[in-house]
Amino acid sequence: MENEKSWEEVIEELSPEQRERVQAYAEYLLAGPSSHSAEPGTDGPGPEAEVTLREVTSETVHQICRLSDTLTAPKKFMVAPNALSIAEAHFEPHAWFRAIYAGETPVGFLMLYDSPEEKEYFLWRLMIAESHHGKGFGRRAIELLADYVRSRPGATVLETSCGQGAGSPEGFYEALGFRRNGKVLDDEVVMSLEL
Repeated sequence: MENEKSWEEVIEELSPEQRERVQAYAEYLLAGPSSHSAEPGTDGPGPEAEVTLREVTSETVHQICRLSDTLTAPKKFMVAPNALSIAEAHFEPHAWFRAIYAGETPVGFLMLYDSPEEKEYFLWRLMIAESHHGKGFGRRAIELLADYVRSRPGATVLETSCGQGAGSPEGFYEALGFRRNGKVLDDEVVMSLEL
């Protein structure tokens, strides 16, 4: 998405009142009750668990936001926190976001730029809690997302971008069939998946 703005630019364009509301909302989400947090000390669901994409609700938003806390360097620098993504989504009419579940356990988050008018479908965010890396949940979430995008008007390509260096998810995307398309977005390489 060539005209995508950084979250800092989006925040700067808000009125002081809106900035205050976004900050308060993010703090509220991050300060949720610990009984709703992810379960970092448990193994959780195994690789055979069914993966689904579900709406984030008032009952699940704290858990989904806290999944970002499981990421360690350098991976945590490759994706914005889920709380920020959810806040951004409320100001972007083309944002489509879902929690990723394995069985009944929330294990990740994704957000799509979904604009049928522009025929642009861009995987804006994808994160899987670190304790669930390597279980195939990210791959299955992308497969479900690709199925959703195929059902959208004029969809022929799903794009995403990723940073380079330690912790880069480029190899993950390549294994799923994404290929660099020559574009660069905010110092990230853009990759395309033909649908």
